Amino acid sequence: MKKILAILVCLIVQLAVSQTFQEIDNFNRSGTEISYGDNGYYFKDTQGFFDQFTGAGIWQYTGNNITIQLRFVKKTFIRTDLLGSFKIDALIGGMRIIKNGVEVLNTFSTLNENKNSNVNYFIYNGHKVRNTIDCLWCTIPNQRLYMYYREPDNDNNHLASMYFLMHIYKSGSASILRVVFPEDAVIGDPTQYEPEIENAPTKTQVILPFGKYDFKKVN
Repeated sequence: MKKILAILVCLIVQLAVSQTFQEIDNFNRSGTEISYGDNGYYFKDTQGFFDQFTGAGIWQYTGNNITIQLRFVKKTFIRTDLLGSFKIDALIGGMRIIKNGVEVLNTFSTLNENKNSNVNYFIYNGHKVRNTIDCLWCTIPNQRLYMYYREPDNDNNHLASMYFLMHIYKSGSASILRVVFPEDAVIGDPTQYEPEIENAPTKTQVILPFGKYDFKKVN
């Protein structure tokens, strides 16, 4: 049975590699009946929306005895399942946090890894977010971006599907990356668990503090 499954997976991968995908703007599918993930489509960053976050240098915030650094790269993936294959452009992120002079988190090295899916990275993009009171000036194409976020060595279900919001705005000639990490990114109380069905988690709090941060590009 395992041999049959292995052969099936190989055939699916080979089909995905040889398949020609029809390009479509990942952020503008209006007027079509195409849904994200439909078989045979390449959901491409055709307008270069991700490019404002990438490039040389590191985004850095420093304050209150903490330094937070972010770096982003754009990668292309072929996602394959039993329903077919599709291709996507994705924004992948790495984060480094230094508290009181001590490095407590660093996932920069994962940006050099070639994983088979965007969801296997610690930070990757979701959808564009509609403007709200904290981002009234964010007009198209400069809307906020929903970023999925998780931390290494996590064994806590409450901390498994976190997120932050980000966008870039101008301050004079400088570009500022604003990141908002809200408390509701954590689902429920991470110190609570169901002893009947799960073990007590060793991780009960996040490393990244909740709050709003303005990052500047540094070399």
